[in-house]
This record gives sequence, structure tokens and C-alpha cells, in this order.
Amino acid sequence: MNKAMGIRSTVVASVLALASSMGWAARSFTPQAGTWAITEELDGKPGRGLAIDVQGNTFFMQVFGYETNGDATFYTATGQMDGDTVTAPLMQYQGGRSFGSDARDAQELGSSGNVTVSFSNGLQGTVQFPGEPARAIQRFEMRSEDYLSRYWEKGKTRYFQSTMLDASQNPQWFAGISVGKLTQDKQWKVWVSELRDYPGQTLDCTQVTGKDEYLCTSTETQAPYDPHPFVQSMRLRIANVDLVGVAEVISQGVKQTYSLNGAAVGGDDRGGIAACPGWQDIYVGDISGCSAKQTPSSGTWLVRDEVTFKPGRGIAIDVQNGMALAQVFNYLPNGDATFHMGSGEFQGRETSFGLNRYRGGRPLGGPSASAELAQAVGDLTLDFVVLEPTAQSSSRIEGGIAFPDEVRKPMLRMAMEPGVLDARSLLGQWWLRFDAESGKQRVNEAITLSRVEGKYTLSADGAVRCWRSNPQFLPQGVCVWNRDGKVYRASLFQQAGNRGSYALQVRDRHGNLMGLGDVPLE
Repeated sequence: MNKAMGIRSTVVASVLALASSMGWAARSFTPQAGTWAITEELDGKPGRGLAIDVQGNTFFMQVFGYETNGDATFYTATGQMDGDTVTAPLMQYQGGRSFGSDARDAQELGSSGNVTVSFSNGLQGTVQFPGEPARAIQRFEMRSEDYLSRYWEKGKTRYFQSTMLDASQNPQWFAGISVGKLTQDKQWKVWVSELRDYPGQTLDCTQVTGKDEYLCTSTETQAPYDPHPFVQSMRLRIANVDLVGVAEVISQGVKQTYSLNGAAVGGDDRGGIAACPGWQDIYVGDISGCSAKQTPSSGTWLVRDEVTFKPGRGIAIDVQNGMALAQVFNYLPNGDATFHMGSGEFQGRETSFGLNRYRGGRPLGGPSASAELAQAVGDLTLDFVVLEPTAQSSSRIEGGIAFPDEVRKPMLRMAMEPGVLDARSLLGQWWLRFDAESGKQRVNEAITLSRVEGKYTLSADGAVRCWRSNPQFLPQGVCVWNRDGKVYRASLFQQAGNRGSYALQVRDRHGNLMGLGDVPLE
């Protein structure tokens, strides 16, 4: 995937020129990467849609749509977000690689006009195409029958690490949150742990019918003079690998309401919540040695040997809740731009499903129309495995792809901001879990890393210093904190599109909050 069609030339140039600027307004959320749908066009039939990827302030979108003659086509748009909105040229291409063809670059055809995308939170927004009014868009959701059985019917446990934000959107508490049912009574429960010297608490919950949302209240009463924070109630929504919600917490006799953002670590415990082998589903990149499904990072992916920084073909991969969906943006043998799409149950390390091409859907500025099948072209095979000389390992951001009539080729998740593996990538705000070098003291602390000195990323006062400690394993980072005469150490795991279980990123290097923001709740 030659940096996703035109992105090979346009995104790389614009990112290097603009992404280091701090002039944009910080967002209170980050749009969830993957497939988005035009709300009024969700009718269960083939049509047009969007593959959206936002990293920091860099926006990239692949649009699958149709020409006025009914032929399938695609467009791309890339730009820098200004707050919650981006306006960018909607570009078209021709002449690139078709399935099974030799290597060839595409050429730009030019722009069909500007497209404007505005987000209201990480799951909702609007899009205005050339010649059309603004239309509501939403994150496309899908769940497999196996997923519904394990996590809705049986209520298997899902574990999240989360931050509670005060009214000024500053991190107040770190919390481990587990959602599931007790085996003996099938009652939905939320277990809250790690809430600053907090011994833990259990809340009873009800699931909102037909939704991955939970209304939870405590059946306990806070003991008099208890110095620990006490969670009185929670409203939670699980959206793929993200957790969002609201919590009412009593601390030092005062009740306050906090917004809550979290990221999934693992799910479906089989032998205990603490040990890696206990998880059937893994959502982080620093847990290894497990016989489990590791969910890859949704968004834009690249074929390694097709990165020539010229227009070419592209892939959008969306894996969520036990399902996998892929859009391939490529070309017909005659050079016309087209797209192929397929989906199926996510099978773990290797997943295969059929790819289809459609025709007859809605063109830019045209009347409403559903598409129909034009051609089934064969199977697409995806694997999320890094092949090494003597071994192979699962990965969230690397793998392989075999298009119809082609052999497997290595692919990787696209990184859109500079410095993804140097000290700049550690800039931002993090919840880090520090352990004292002497003694057994452990503390979770929200740390802002705001400056770079050589290979180190530091807090403003220099008390916390982080760096990548192992050149052979760049994602692994180490932080040292000099506090009250003691030295504390923490680990973090950071790559573009990845996440780890030892740390939770609260804000990116631009100050944007990493969660879903103000998502509607029951």
C-alpha cells in the first residue's frame, strides 16, 4: 500500500512541515480510527462510506463512492485538524496497480473540491462533500456472534485501565475497571481497583438493552471517616477497545462527577485476571507468550515494499468485537480507480474473507442510491504476525496481506506524525505506574512529558526522565522519577497505533485528549 494512494506524497510532506506546530486548538477527544458511515445512508445495503484515521492533528480519510455512471471509485483527503474540524481537497487518482499486476504508480487526476469533516466526539460528526449539504456521520459498529455470546450473554470479564477527569479535564484518578457477570447469579458487576490507595469496590449494574452500555450503582455505604474515594455510581459505554463514561465519586465528604475515558487491556478471563494466560482477547502490545487473539490496530495500513512516496493503492482495516472489515482502494486493469470490500469473523493471527466490487451507489452530489454487487474477485488474507528467522510473534501494528492472485507481502500500520520511534513520540500526558527502586512502594501518577533533550523526554521540572532503553526493542520505554529523595521507575510501551498495559496515555503531544470525549450515554 503505497502510503495509501496519494498519501505517499501528500501526507508525508504535510506531516513533516506542519505536525510540529502547536498553533491548533486542542481537542477534548480523539476520533476512533476505522470505518465510518453516513448516518442517513445506513440501510443494510452496499453504499458509500469513509475510512478515517486521526493521529495527533493529522487527518487522513479514504472515501469509497461511485461515479455518475455507477462505477465504484475512491477519493482521499488529508490535512491538519483545526480543533474538531478539517477541510481538505478531495483527490482522485488513476493508473495504479490492479490485483495480480506488476508494480506501477498511479497519477493524480486532481481534486473534486474540498471536503469538510467536523467531529462532535470520538464516534460522531458531520461530513460535507462537494455539492452536498453537511450530513451526520458515525462510527460503524459490528460484533460477531461469538463476541455477543461471550461478553453479552455469558458476561465474561473485560478489563480496562482508565482515567477520571475533573470539570477542567485534568486527570484526577487512575482506575482499573472490570466489567462482567458473577457466575453464580449472572448479575452484571463493575469492579473498580487501583483508585489511589483504594482497596477496591464492586458496583451492581444493568445493561442497556441492545447496547454495550451499563448503569452501575454501589450497594455499599461508605464507612464514616473513610479517607479513600468512594464510587457511588457509574454510567459506562464500551465502544470497541475504548471505554467512556461518567462516575460519581465521594472524596473527603464531597461528591463530584468525573468524566471517564479508558482503554481495553484484555477480555474473557480463563484462569485469573492478573496473569497474561488468563486472557483470551488481548488489546495491548506488550503482553507476549499468550495463546490469545491479539486485536490489531484499526486504521490505515501500508504494504512495505509499495512505499515509494508516489500515489498507489491503499488498505483500511477495521477489527472490532470479533469482526474484521477491510477496504482495498486500488485500480482495474484499465487503470480506473475502484475499491473492493469484504468482512468476516476475526480469527486471530490469520483471517480470510471474500472481496467484492460494487456499482450503482450514490455519486458526489447525486441522489440517494444503494449499490449492488458487480464482481466477487476472490479472498483477501490478513495475518498479524511478524515473521523472524527463527520464530514468529503476534503484533497489533505489523503483519502480512495476500490480495487475490498475489503472494503474501509484509504490511504495517501507517504512522502519520514524525518521530514515532524517538523521544518526541513520548511527549504528552501519561498515567504511569512507578515502583520504588528500594522498598515495595508503588504509585500511579499523572505525568506530563513536555520537552526533549537528546534521547530523553522530560517533565517541565526535569524530575521525570523517560527514554527508549532497548535499541533492539524500540517500543519499550523506561521512566525514572526522583521524588522525595527516592528513585522510582516505570515502564511504558508506545508505538503509533499501539497501546500498553503498564501506562495509559491521557493526552498526545499536541494536548489532545486520547479518549472518545462527550459521547451520549443513557
